[in-house]
Amino acid sequence: MTQNAMMFGWCWRQSGCETHAIVASRGGGGGGGGRNAQSRRERRGRESSTSTSATLSDDGGREGGHIVLVDGMSFLFRAYYGFQARSEATKVINSKGEDVGVLHAYAHAMCALLESKPSHFAVCFDSKGKTFRHEMFVDYKANRPATPEALVELIPKVSELVEAMAIEQVRVSGVEADDIIGTLTRRSVREKGFKVSIASPDKDFCQLLNENVRMLRPGGGGQFSAFTSREFAKTHEELIRPEQFVDFLALVGDSSDNVPGVEGVGPKTARKLLNKYPDVDAILEAAKNGEDDFKKMGTTKVREALKSEKGQESARLSRKLVEIRTKLSAPDVNGDLDLFRVTTPDDYGRKAMDAFDKYELPSAAERWKAIHNIV
Repeated sequence: MTQNAMMFGWCWRQSGCETHAIVASRGGGGGGGGRNAQSRRERRGRESSTSTSATLSDDGGREGGHIVLVDGMSFLFRAYYGFQARSEATKVINSKGEDVGVLHAYAHAMCALLESKPSHFAVCFDSKGKTFRHEMFVDYKANRPATPEALVELIPKVSELVEAMAIEQVRVSGVEADDIIGTLTRRSVREKGFKVSIASPDKDFCQLLNENVRMLRPGGGGQFSAFTSREFAKTHEELIRPEQFVDFLALVGDSSDNVPGVEGVGPKTARKLLNKYPDVDAILEAAKNGEDDFKKMGTTKVREALKSEKGQESARLSRKLVEIRTKLSAPDVNGDLDLFRVTTPDDYGRKAMDAFDKYELPSAAERWKAIHNIV
């Protein structure tokens, strides 16, 4: 099997820093030879699933600690569709005929993150059904196709595996993982002085970036890299700040979530406006009263859309939809943050080994044992 790798670049300093890579195998899983007889694909996957030593300290380079918050469903979707695209010959099938490729990839991704030696770690999942955003806008995410049944069936298996790996999971009824992560991020920085790494490809998390918060984003070829406020600035031509990204999305909309935005406002115009005005409210006010400013910026036509009742309502609604909540009141996100501390399991890994054996994931088992120094 061709060995693909997921790699994460880590670096807190804005310049002159060291970096290191964390490799998460996406090669073979359990082969057809049973639990003890690994397939050639699995052995090859384990041999190439190496990682360099971390340059961050165990506490993330800061006395307060370092918490990794994982967008749980995004990893599941990526693994599922990644393995769907594979040929039959390269899928990961165990001795019982089960396709365990997604579980294999998920376990290795979690191991890769744990190998960076965070002090705290949590996987955050969306709740089932509608959320408070659907109450605000009935067509929120209405353009998305139904989740494949095969993927739905994987959710409890992934949850079982994550729990067995002694990783805390967080769910809040009626709330998306974004808001759970937003709330835990804010609390981690303000209450504990943590550094925060948000493991997700979701661009919405850009609004949370600052000197204490970064993203770990997947790229081409299985590469994952740190995405900081510096990378954000470069992406947006130094015209807007991360905290303005919510206003940027409110103006341009977000087709992936069926967020309307304001008709006629594209990324270039939105950046120009947010470089001049601090937020959507200031832009909407200026659209009603600042004709000369819009003429100078060459956005006279856009002004008509922004000052219309439809444009004003759409912009304000869109902002509410794309804003990540950082002050949820739910008890599950307001407890002791030390519940998320990374520790050696009380059972010394028996539950984890049982789960790895059940799905025949020997390379993930060996990697996980090495993380916790379990013989």
